[in-house]
Amino acid sequence: MLTAICVTQKLRPSVLLLGMLAAVVSASCCPPPDMDERGWPRQLVLGLVPANEAEAMVDNLEPLAEFLEERLGLSVRAFVPQDYTGVVEAMGSGRADIGMLPPFAAMLGMRRYDIEPILISVRNGETGYRSQWMTNDRSLCDSDLVTDAAGMLSCEGRLDTIAGRSVAFTDPNSTSGFLFPSLQLVELGMDPERELRRLFVGAHDAAVLAVYGGDVTVGVSYDDARGMVRPQFPDVGERVIVFAHSPRIPNDGVLLRADLPEDLKTAIRDAFVALAREQAELPREQRVLWIIYEIDDFIPATPGIYDPVAAAYDFMRR
Repeated sequence: MLTAICVTQKLRPSVLLLGMLAAVVSASCCPPPDMDERGWPRQLVLGLVPANEAEAMVDNLEPLAEFLEERLGLSVRAFVPQDYTGVVEAMGSGRADIGMLPPFAAMLGMRRYDIEPILISVRNGETGYRSQWMTNDRSLCDSDLVTDAAGMLSCEGRLDTIAGRSVAFTDPNSTSGFLFPSLQLVELGMDPERELRRLFVGAHDAAVLAVYGGDVTVGVSYDDARGMVRPQFPDVGERVIVFAHSPRIPNDGVLLRADLPEDLKTAIRDAFVALAREQAELPREQRVLWIIYEIDDFIPATPGIYDPVAAAYDFMRR
């Protein structure tokens, strides 16, 4: 029996033939130095987009990375870039392997780099969500104020009344923080770029705070991002009033580089689901996924899940 050993040595001409044979066998049994014996990379890089302040997210990444490391048996490094496209481009260039991405960034990565959605987030039993329009100006309300179960105020208002106002959007690549709200205005016959004083504040909690602090009259975020701000500013639900919503948007999810080994993809999917299920009995404020992205659970991604986002994007580009 010929046994191949993964070593590098200088071969004498008299054993050249044997060395060539050994090299062939070695290539079939010894992984490259950056791969383990399973053919998996020794380190995975996980990118998360900034849904709230990047520093706050970074503080909560370690428990997620540690759980994945334990489940997968390899090193996991997590990072938060300054904007949505940072994760997409990192995955497209092979510098990141896993992305927890919002719908627009997911759709963009699928189109540009064939990254693969494996899981869709579940919040409060829902796999979709809406944009919310917020204001500190009660004159934008056409109805009485209503207080929800969480003590947050809302009313019914009209978007065609915000022309000329200052509006805080999150990021130009945000589905709920820019794309769908802008499409709503276009469908009303408005030109958001010309008719609004737009301000891009980066994160959803920053949009809430811009309205709360009076920096703008109107803001846009996912529904209900006021909850992120409430621990620090308990009266946010009274000073920041939701007056309109967008159509429903498919939730964010977990996406992978398409060229990862199939068994590794399955293991990553199972690890994320296991984390959600194992912590389901904990208070939400102690759950890793809830702290980072307010995620309760996951379901498998289905083909075409982000088609509505692609359709909105294509419409806005016309």
